[in-house]
Amino acid sequence: MKTLEEDLIMQHVTAFTVKTENHFGLLSLEVNKENLKKVLSILMNSTQFGFDVLMDLTAIDYLTPKVQSKLIYLLHNSKNHSRLQIALYAERGEAIPSISDLFEGANWYERELFDMFGITFEGPPLPRILMPDSWVGHPMRKDYSLTEESVQFKHGVSPKPPSQIIPHFKSCHAKNCH
Repeated sequence: MKTLEEDLIMQHVTAFTVKTENHFGLLSLEVNKENLKKVLSILMNSTQFGFDVLMDLTAIDYLTPKVQSKLIYLLHNSKNHSRLQIALYAERGEAIPSISDLFEGANWYERELFDMFGITFEGPPLPRILMPDSWVGHPMRKDYSLTEESVQFKHGVSPKPPSQIIPHFKSCHAKNCH
C-alpha cells in the first residue's frame, strides 16, 4: 500500500525513473545515470520531500546476466525520518556523475566504491581510501581472485588469508581443485 508521500514523490519523479519497487516498505526508484542528479536534487531540495541526508552509498557487483554494478543510494529525511532508495546500474568502466556537490559526505562513499569495486565517478580522480595506493585490482568485484595473499589495508590492519576463514577454500586449496 502506497503512502501519500510515495504518491507525491512518484508524481514528481516518474518521468525520470526506469523502475519503481517497494521493498518491505522502502520505496526504491531505479534511475539511469543521466537522471541521477536531477532526481536527487528534486528529492533533496524540494520542501515537500526534504531527503537531506545521504545515509549510505554502496554497490553490488554482478557477473551475470551482464557484467555490471548496481549502485544504491539510501536517502533519509531528517524531519519525518522517512527513507528512500535510489538504484542505478552501471557497466564496468562507465563513469557515474559525482553527487558530492549535492551531499558533501558523498566523496568518502565514492572513494570507497572506486577502491573496492573500481566504479569511477565524473570529476577529479579519486585517491584510494582503504587499499594501499600501489594495490592492483578491486577486492569486492566478483571476478577478483581469492589468493593466499592477505589483502593489505592501510593503517596496519592485517586480516587472515582466505584458507583460514573459508571452509570451502581450505578443502579445495588442499586438493588443488581450482
